[in-house]
Amino acid sequence: MSDGDLRVVSWNVRSLRDDARGVARALLDLEPDLVCVQEAPRLLLWRLWRSCLARRAGLRLLTRSRACGNLLLAGPRVHAVATGVVVLPRRPGLHRRAAAWAQVEVQGRGLVLAGTHLDLDGQARLDSARRIRSTLPPGPLVLGADVNDEPGTPAWAALADGLADPGRAPTFPARGPARRLDALLVDPALEVVSYEVVGTGLVSDHLAVRADLRWS
Repeated sequence: MSDGDLRVVSWNVRSLRDDARGVARALLDLEPDLVCVQEAPRLLLWRLWRSCLARRAGLRLLTRSRACGNLLLAGPRVHAVATGVVVLPRRPGLHRRAAAWAQVEVQGRGLVLAGTHLDLDGQARLDSARRIRSTLPPGPLVLGADVNDEPGTPAWAALADGLADPGRAPTFPARGPARRLDALLVDPALEVVSYEVVGTGLVSDHLAVRADLRWS
């Protein structure tokens, strides 16, 4: 990866219940500039678990909100300009959802990084996807998500509207992946140099998605 490129990873880590150190080792090996984590720890000692993950992976926390297990991490080349969380409305019988975002600069070039984990209910997924896309701050967008759905569905289309979706390979379950539930969606202002579903072992029930990007 050249100095002008940017490496982004998106990964559902299942609250680090399977192998917390294994997740950190995998992120360290991937050498990302930016990471969107879904299902980060959000219950007992959640701040400590998130801080330990960042430290062991050689990264730092961009967002510190507990909201729905969304976490953004950054490497040393990244300068954070602003951060925030879009907290979505409560829906009876469903977990509350959110999206974490950060405006960042890398070598003087800016983008908006966002991460989310959508609902299990189809209509709620679609409503959440639309609300997230309409609420994020302006700027070239890179969006990492556990969509809880597959390409071609209304929620996936709403989340990916106007963005490149270079993925093809399945991401779930980690043992014998058969469904593509996880995505890294990229603004056309950024060129996708490479894109890969990463074999991270069984340290989570999802595989990680990695993209190397370059400003066009």
